[in-house]
Amino acid sequence: MHSFISNPSSNQLGAFTFATAMMSQTRTEAILNPTGMLFQLYADHFGTQPVEVTGEAPQPKPFYPTGADQPAVNPGSPTFPLDVVAAYSADRRTFTIAVLNPSDTAQPLNLAVAGVKLAARGKLDKMAPEKVESVVAVGKKPEVQAEEQTLGALPEVITVPPFSVTVYSYPTQ
Repeated sequence: MHSFISNPSSNQLGAFTFATAMMSQTRTEAILNPTGMLFQLYADHFGTQPVEVTGEAPQPKPFYPTGADQPAVNPGSPTFPLDVVAAYSADRRTFTIAVLNPSDTAQPLNLAVAGVKLAARGKLDKMAPEKVESVVAVGKKPEVQAEEQTLGALPEVITVPPFSVTVYSYPTQ
């Protein structure tokens, strides 16, 4: 998803097939599973106008590239092992930063936002399961859920939980 966000000019269409793959269902009930929750998190809280993200830790070359061809540009932001994307809302009144940590350890990230003045208060929406195999199933206690919290000023350094996605949203001034 981050590759689509950070490279909008090279993508004409992106789709996730089998909508049922985003749900846990029985004959009479259906709820979003972690994949569906992730799509809803981005749809509800992430901006639509991508902003360039820079960093000092480029993504490594893949060990086993598809078809044995090394891509000219490796996917992911230059913030390895994290993947970071940023965007404005359509009206440019909100600035969002999404951070994906696919690793099994918490990761530090130094944040520096240039070219926009952010409000003194924002919010954080995140999914941070205890294990990568966490599930959400009808009739069972969810092992992962989307959480929201209010924040003060955007922190300069954050610690990103393992196996998580976090979306920071701040009004612009």
